[in-house]
Amino acid sequence: MKHQFSSELHHRFGFYYALLGRDLKLKHDGPALRAYLGCSDAPDDEDIRDVLPELFGYEKDLRAVISGGRQEFELTGINRGDNEGICFNLHIINYEYRGHPAIVVVHDVTSDVSAMRSIQQSRNEVILLQHELIDKNSELDAANRALTVSRDEATTLNQELEAKVAERTAELEASYEKARRLFYQTVNSLTQALEIRDPYTAGHQQRVAHLAAAIAEKMRIDRDTVEGIYVAGQLHDIGKIYVPSEFLTKPGVLPEEEYNVIKTHAIMGFEIIKNIEFPWPVAAVILQHHERIDGSGYPYGLEGDEIRLESRILAVADVVEAMSTNRPYRVSPGVHEAIQEITSFRGVKYDREAADACIELFEFGEFRWDD
Repeated sequence: MKHQFSSELHHRFGFYYALLGRDLKLKHDGPALRAYLGCSDAPDDEDIRDVLPELFGYEKDLRAVISGGRQEFELTGINRGDNEGICFNLHIINYEYRGHPAIVVVHDVTSDVSAMRSIQQSRNEVILLQHELIDKNSELDAANRALTVSRDEATTLNQELEAKVAERTAELEASYEKARRLFYQTVNSLTQALEIRDPYTAGHQQRVAHLAAAIAEKMRIDRDTVEGIYVAGQLHDIGKIYVPSEFLTKPGVLPEEEYNVIKTHAIMGFEIIKNIEFPWPVAAVILQHHERIDGSGYPYGLEGDEIRLESRILAVADVVEAMSTNRPYRVSPGVHEAIQEITSFRGVKYDREAADACIELFEFGEFRWDD
């Protein structure tokens, strides 16, 4: 499979990548990574720990990723230089490419750190104003507590401080809401891109997201994780944008060759999403949503707890939705048959707890597709 990192993504997300060999030698792909780290003279095939000394002591983790025993290893919040230096997150990802078993991704988060420093500076300013007010009130109290003028001055200063605090608070809240709004606009844009090409798949993603989130809530999973599952559900089939549409709508049983092309959508979805810095492991959940706990799934044949819980929940929702709705190439078997499927294979193909939660949702009428 061809692996691409476009210049547009480089510019947008500030990441640099290189290939990693089994001997822990770093094979650079262009000078960008070396220039970013300030080691432009470092030769190709140099030990990764010489270029990234932060990895000393993590050799066991690196070899686990290289051997395939671990999907990804990451170090976050790495700083280089003084206050004007850089800050980045480091990801070592198991991915076979050009004969190398892993990819090293350096994600620049300097601007994010600078923003946090700015927020902290604002908070410090508020605290400083508060201390100034306290000191001023103490001076007025020591001079003459009865002076009306002094009391009026203290009241005025207090009102100014409250106005300043309210202004800063509103700015922070507006900044947070803007970031959240932009985040969901990004998710919706990706979904709409697929909907233009395949309206069925886009609608399927939305319904799977709703059901997966309902299952997770039924399992009493924390709200933050539920939100991550919902986002992953909205994007879980985004990789089908690379699958020929005639394969997706072709009636009858597909030839093995065409079916294998469709099966690549899990990996392609991972490739599309992995460099977007979601607050949840969305890319990993998408990669594993067709794995089955008995090892019969794809793309890697993972078993049991090797599969993320979020992916196991998504797998149950995906199967139930697919069987409950009509598709371009066949009539729906119906919700009853879908529930029979996960009932028959709970604890075999599907996570037992997720399957039980889904069954209860439909059995007691706690879920509707249009909720």
